[in-house]
Amino acid sequence: MLAKKDKDEQVLLAENQAWMESSSDSNKEINENMVFMAQIEKVLSDSEASSSFA
Repeated sequence: MLAKKDKDEQVLLAENQAWMESSSDSNKEINENMVFMAQIEKVLSDSEASSSFA
């Protein structure tokens, strides 16, 4: 279960990287990307916090 969660996070990060590389540098897209990265960081920190209690 935990391994699947890690794999899902890696897929999200890979998709975000590919999206960044293919996107133009408009402010709107940069802002959306910053929001997306903040969500990823929250997922990662939440998973670290929950795994320490496992």
